[in-house]
Amino acid sequence: MPLLEYHHSYIHYEFRDHPKGNHGTLVLLHGFLEDSRMWRGLTPYLEHLGSVLMIDLPGHGETSSFGYEHTMDFMAGCVRAVLDELGLTKCVLLGHSMGGYAALAFAELYPNYLTGLGLFFSTPEADSPERLDMRLRAAELVKKNKNAFIRAAIPQLFDRDTRSSFKEEISSQIQESLTLSTQGILASIMGMRSRPDRISVILHPPPQLTPSRIAVFAGKKDTVIPFQRVQDWWSIESVGYRYLSDHGHMGHISDSKKCGMAIAEWWKTLLT
Repeated sequence: MPLLEYHHSYIHYEFRDHPKGNHGTLVLLHGFLEDSRMWRGLTPYLEHLGSVLMIDLPGHGETSSFGYEHTMDFMAGCVRAVLDELGLTKCVLLGHSMGGYAALAFAELYPNYLTGLGLFFSTPEADSPERLDMRLRAAELVKKNKNAFIRAAIPQLFDRDTRSSFKEEISSQIQESLTLSTQGILASIMGMRSRPDRISVILHPPPQLTPSRIAVFAGKKDTVIPFQRVQDWWSIESVGYRYLSDHGHMGHISDSKKCGMAIAEWWKTLLT
C-alpha cells in the first residue's frame, strides 16, 4: 500500500482509481480507533461510480504518529498532502465521527478542493463540558492500560440491540484497534478534545459547497452522537442530502448495505 513521506513520517492511503467512472473521486476518512479498512463493507456500492481514496489518519492504521496532539487541522493537512501527491484538485469528502471532524477542518481550510462534504455519524459541534471531561478520563485509562481501554470502548460504539448480532465484527474491530500505539490514541483524543465548533461550515458553507452539497448520515440509536443533537442542525438549508439509519454509531458495519447505497445515492446527486 502507498506511503507518503510527510513531516519526517508517513501517511498510508489506498487509492482505487476508476478512470471510467464519471463521478470524480470520493475521499473516505475513518473514525477514532479505526483505519481505512472500516470502509470495506461500503466500497462495493461506490467503486463503480468513480475513484475511491481511503486515508489512514495520524496515529491510525499504518500512518505514523506525529506528536502529542493530532489536531483536526493537522489531519486536514495530511489529507491535502495525499491529494496533492495524487494530483487530485477536486474531490468529495466523507468522514466518519473523528473523520468528520477532520473533514470539517478541511472544508474550512481548503474549500477549493471540494465538490461535496459528508458527515457520517459525526457532528460539527465542539465537545460539551461533559465530553471534555470524558476525553481526559479516557486519556488516563489509555495511559494505564491501552488494551483494556480498547476492549471496553469498541463495544460501546454499537447500540445495545446490535451488539449481540455483531459479536464477530466487534471482536474483529477490537483486534484491529489493539495494533494502535498508545501515543497515537492519546494524540487523537487530545486533538478531538481541542477541536473548535465548526457549525459555521454548515450554516455558511464555502461557495464550493453550495447549493446544498453537504450530506448528513445519522443513526437513531447513536449513543456517541445522539440524533436529538443532530436534529439541531439536520434541517439547515445547506444540507442537501440526509440519511437516518435505524442503527447506531457503527452503521457502516450494522447497516452497511443501506449506508453504502445512501452514500452512492448522494454521490450521484453531486454530478448534477
